Amino acid sequence: MESTFIILTQIITFGTAWSMFHCVLKRKKKDWFSLVGALGYLLLPYHVYVVTESVDRSQILIWMVVPILTASLIKMSDTEKMFWKTGYGLTAVLALGIIGRLDGVAALTLLFLICVGGICRRQWQYPVIGILGVAMAYPTYMTWKHWLFDGAFAESGLEYTSIMEQGYSIGGLFSTYFYRNGHPGMGILLLGCLLFLLYQSFVKGKKICAKNDHIWLGAAALLTVMSLRYFPWDFVQRMGSWALGLVTLIGTPAVFFGYAQILLCVWSIEKCGAVLQLTDRTARMREDTVKKNGEK
Repeated sequence: MESTFIILTQIITFGTAWSMFHCVLKRKKKDWFSLVGALGYLLLPYHVYVVTESVDRSQILIWMVVPILTASLIKMSDTEKMFWKTGYGLTAVLALGIIGRLDGVAALTLLFLICVGGICRRQWQYPVIGILGVAMAYPTYMTWKHWLFDGAFAESGLEYTSIMEQGYSIGGLFSTYFYRNGHPGMGILLLGCLLFLLYQSFVKGKKICAKNDHIWLGAAALLTVMSLRYFPWDFVQRMGSWALGLVTLIGTPAVFFGYAQILLCVWSIEKCGAVLQLTDRTARMREDTVKKNGEK
């Protein structure tokens, strides 16, 4: 039964990831690259860890729904017809609401990223959709309120814990796919894409980053820093019993690097696709020039 659930969810996740990259890339002639992006998403080390090691059903479902949320937001901003814009917006709200019911921390993290997306794409609707999606997870946060502020944390069977020592070391961020005590690294594919982009930028002199890319990369860097064992979670815990309980609900700071991996995966696949498209266009122009010179 467990294996059937994993196989079925991974097939659906591949489909949702393909739809996300199809929206991100926006190039029908490069549709095969959407398949590459979907495969890269499935093989992100944190996703592999969630599926094969922790086998956390909530997290597996969240990784399945995140591409739906992303694709809906992109389609909403790219569509001019109000009917479809409303439909995509409601789909995004529903997707975030489902994620919030599965994991309140995940929904709040994605709300942050949605607000970043609203700034980058200049879409005021994004934060509204994020807030409505989190509001759909109202029962989750009412339970949190009961635990954190009504003194019912111990009654729930949970124990206060410190998570600071559970964070990543800096070297652990760059490890390969293999399981490393709940700290899967960046992996070969993602690290390879980023190194390829660095090579194209600094050696080939190609312009990789667009105007707002530094904001996306800054958000990924912030999430990565939050996943480190050096981030002052112990200081946050000292703000009160509610803060200690909230940090306990996070479970492990490593989850933030999982969302950083998603962000870097989408960004790097988009940029690699743009570089390959530019290379193809340049090669075609050279061929046309050679043919014209030959005819003369």
